[in-house]
Amino acid sequence: MSRSGRRRHGFALAEVVVAGTLLLLVVQVAWWTAATQSLVATRVVAGARMLDETRLIHQVLSTEIRHGEAGEDWMIDRGDLSLRAFRGIGFACRTQPTDGWGVAVAGYRFADSDKDSVLVLSTDGKWRASALVRRSRRQGLDCQQVRGFSPEVWVLDPPPSRPVAGLFFERGEYRLASDAFRYRRGQGGWQPLTGTGLAADSSAFLAAGGRSLEAHVAWRGPSPIHPSFRWKVWTRR
Repeated sequence: MSRSGRRRHGFALAEVVVAGTLLLLVVQVAWWTAATQSLVATRVVAGARMLDETRLIHQVLSTEIRHGEAGEDWMIDRGDLSLRAFRGIGFACRTQPTDGWGVAVAGYRFADSDKDSVLVLSTDGKWRASALVRRSRRQGLDCQQVRGFSPEVWVLDPPPSRPVAGLFFERGEYRLASDAFRYRRGQGGWQPLTGTGLAADSSAFLAAGGRSLEAHVAWRGPSPIHPSFRWKVWTRR
């Protein structure tokens, strides 16, 4: 083989080595870039989920306690939030039937005698709780014509004395446990309202100042939010 042929073969080998090294470098950079983007995307998705579920907790609890009185309608019981979960309101009609209390009603759902009670406001300014024995739709009652309200007759036990308005509610509890924000009605099972990424050991409900509720919410893994928030209660008075 001539000297020039040996030089050409030497250059070809060097070129293969360099090309292979560059290819490995490009593959490694591409892999590292893809892994980094995947990690960033995972953190963004997890952070968005944490934000959404924290908003859900805040919205649910704000809605549930805003018409209640601390210590009467809601309280912290062994770490759980126990409350009267108000589901709607009824205003007394101007004329009353003989078989119950005529009311114009609106709410998140219809009143249910199987699980609801009614907190009745009387003309003396006091609130008294009664069991809802029966409800029925009734036309022809002389009620205020307000959009979204429908006339009904409620039978309560004990019967209300000079009633003005009533809030119907179910008994419920919320807790931050078993890695989720959970709710149960009466003595039923605990139903999860969020995913199971909650750090339950670091989360808690606290009564702040006697009239507001404070929630400390922590999530497993890095969180983009502060672990606590507070809001004031709207009282039914």
